[in-house]
Amino acid sequence: MRRFTLLVLLIAAMIALTACGGGEESPDPANDGGGDTTTDTQSVVQWPRDPQHIIFRAEIIGGDGSDALYDLNTVPPCTIYGDGRIVWTVPNQSGFEDVRFDFLPDEVIIDFVNFLVVTNRFYTYDAVFERTVPTSAQPVYEKMTLDVNGTEHATDGFAEWPNGYYQDIVERCGNIAPTPRVFEPEGAWLTTQQVPYDPQLLIEYWEPEAAGLNLADALSPDSRLWIEGQNVLILWTVLRTSPPNILFNQDRNYYQIALQVPGVTINAPLAPAQ
Repeated sequence: MRRFTLLVLLIAAMIALTACGGGEESPDPANDGGGDTTTDTQSVVQWPRDPQHIIFRAEIIGGDGSDALYDLNTVPPCTIYGDGRIVWTVPNQSGFEDVRFDFLPDEVIIDFVNFLVVTNRFYTYDAVFERTVPTSAQPVYEKMTLDVNGTEHATDGFAEWPNGYYQDIVERCGNIAPTPRVFEPEGAWLTTQQVPYDPQLLIEYWEPEAAGLNLADALSPDSRLWIEGQNVLILWTVLRTSPPNILFNQDRNYYQIALQVPGVTINAPLAPAQ
C-alpha cells in the first residue's frame, strides 16, 4: 500500500509540474513507427509503445458458461493500448453493442490516468475476487486494470467501490476519444464448433458455396482460419447484432463461432505475419 501511495503522489506532483511548465509536443500514436518501446523520458506517465500492451482495461468477466467458444467474441467496454489506440463499445439499435476506436494523444492518456489515480484513488482498491475461496458457481463481476510506470494494478467489484465507481470510469473512458470512428475489421481468426440444434436459439443460415467459406474448415483452435474481406464484415455484423450464442446452420449442421480480431476482441492471437 505504501508503494502505491508513493506512486500516486509522484504522478500527481509530476502532472502539476507539467501543467506549469508545458511546452513539449506529445508524439502522435497514429504516426508511431513502433520501433521505440517506451514513451519519451520526460512524460509524466510512461508505458510501453507495444500495441499489445494494455494501459487500461475495463471488463466484465465470470459467470457460468464463461468458457464457451462464443465468449471469445467479447469486446471489453473500454481498452487503451500502448500505441495509443482506444477501443470501446456503445449500445446499438439491436440491443447489443457496436465497437468504436480512435487514437489518443499522450496528454489525453495522461489526463485519464490522473483521473483514475488521483480523482478516483484507483490504487487504494485491490482485486479481491482472486483471493477468495473458489466455488462451483462463477459470479459475474467488473474488473479494471491499469499498467503504467512499470506497475500493473487490478481492482474488481468485490473491493467495496463507491456507488457508481465502475460506471463513471467506463463512461469517462468512452468519452475521451477526439475523433470516434466505427470499427470494421479487415481480418480476423475464425474458429467454429459444431453443436446440437437448439430451437430456443437464433439461427442464421450459411451457404458455404455462395460465401466461399466452409465453417467446418475451422472446427478447432488448431485449425482456425485467418479470413479477410466480405466474409469478415458479414460475420462481424451478425455477431454485433445477435445474441452471442447464435447458431449458424450450414447444410443442416449447426455451428457456433468465434471471430477474434487482434487488438479488439479479448485474448485474440496476433494476425499472421505478412
